[in-house]
Amino acid sequence: MADSIKVENQIIDSRHAAYFRSLDDWSLWRRTWEGGSQFREDYLVKFSNRESPTDFYDRKQITPIPKFAGSAIADIRNSIFQRMVDIIRRDGSQAYMAAIQGLNGGVDLRGAAMNSFIGIETLDELLVMGKVGIYVDAPVVSGPTLAETVGVRPYVYKYQVEDILSYSYSPPGTPSEFRAVLLRDTVVNYDQESLLPGLEVKRYRHLWIDSLSGKVNLQFYNEKGERVDINGFPAGPVELDLTAIPFVLLSIGDSLIKDVCYHQVALMNLASSDVNYALKSNIPFYTEQRDLRAVGSHLKQTTEDGTATEGGQGAGDRNIAIGITQGRAYDLKADRPAFINPSSEPLKASLELQTKLEADIRKLVNLAVQTLASRASAESKEMDNQGLEAGLSYIGLVLEAGEKKLAEYWAAYESSNPYGRQVALIKYPDRYSLKTDLDRIQEAEKLSELTFTVPGRTVKKEIAKMIVTVLLGGKVSIDRLQEIDREIEDANFTTSDPETIIKAKE
Repeated sequence: MADSIKVENQIIDSRHAAYFRSLDDWSLWRRTWEGGSQFREDYLVKFSNRESPTDFYDRKQITPIPKFAGSAIADIRNSIFQRMVDIIRRDGSQAYMAAIQGLNGGVDLRGAAMNSFIGIETLDELLVMGKVGIYVDAPVVSGPTLAETVGVRPYVYKYQVEDILSYSYSPPGTPSEFRAVLLRDTVVNYDQESLLPGLEVKRYRHLWIDSLSGKVNLQFYNEKGERVDINGFPAGPVELDLTAIPFVLLSIGDSLIKDVCYHQVALMNLASSDVNYALKSNIPFYTEQRDLRAVGSHLKQTTEDGTATEGGQGAGDRNIAIGITQGRAYDLKADRPAFINPSSEPLKASLELQTKLEADIRKLVNLAVQTLASRASAESKEMDNQGLEAGLSYIGLVLEAGEKKLAEYWAAYESSNPYGRQVALIKYPDRYSLKTDLDRIQEAEKLSELTFTVPGRTVKKEIAKMIVTVLLGGKVSIDRLQEIDREIEDANFTTSDPETIIKAKE
């Protein structure tokens, strides 16, 4: 028995070669993206050894927490998410087509449509961590197919990269992409009486392809490495009626914020220093010119009534009342009393550096997107936009390939016959854009000027179609764009400018 447990422990302790090498990076990326008090707790540093623990604690409480990396990621995510309305999904089973629209519990049995599951649950994780896993699951049923079992169907859920412990790929040409996968689940135990959540425990899910049957085998383990079933009771492996492990690993290689994490750390520490300086050090001082040979603490001290103590003249040092209702007399030859304040130059220099770091974060994230498609260029804004759009298209291709596999695994659950499966057709948009409305209008105006400089009605109509694409691309469906193009093609005139029409009439 002891030997058996030892073998099981080796399975749940198994890790992919890159897992431990990437663990520290994953922690940094996630903390940077999430921000919050934990980011401040982990990455705010003391000025020096001269700063006491009390001073450091007080400064920590007033330190603002930047999240510029998260904002840059949101821009990329939104650019992709706004085009999801144009994703084509058709020819799937009735249950699948209803689920991707959010009906009958949606794709995750919690009411999410496929667009919201990809855009909300998956896309952020993919952009920030570089990888995300999606598992297609289904309840175990006794019928020959899930399609014949009323009320039972597949559903999907994601795995963060930290919970994808180990995996190995199958040889090319085999039905399954993976030969074996080890995943970690977080299970919540509920109180039997109140039904409220209690402690969380870890459970391990091991899937592998049996070399003899070619079928997927599934075994759960508890934290002790003991074999259990999905409910935590002792049990052996279960053979699924599948020939491919229903797990999809989406990957864009690396995090888009890989190179900007310490920019945000530096921003937080700079802001902390500035706020601390503004609150504690940026205080004006009252100054008044005196002849310290005549008045000073080296002279005899005065009594409460202002007379000198025994032995000579009293000193003139005393507290001075100052304020908007208080006046001060000063010697004819002395400078006027005044307030002085610390120089603002160090604070201005720090603020300028922060502004540069903020701009660098967005620039580097955009450059990371361009690098995905190997089209990085800094020659001009137009070339930057082309590289960005190419990078967004690359991310779209990754999502499309992943969703096609989801559709295949979903259909495999519904029918064990490969030739009887209804696998949905998935097609993502080919182009994505980061242009603002102002950028679109300016580009359309330049194209509009070209309309009057080139001869021929055909080329004018093509330019008009380009203007429509620039203004409305990504904002309306492809069908609507095609309808507008047909209207342009059928139009009798190539302009609708009133002045041009009047001049032509004259």
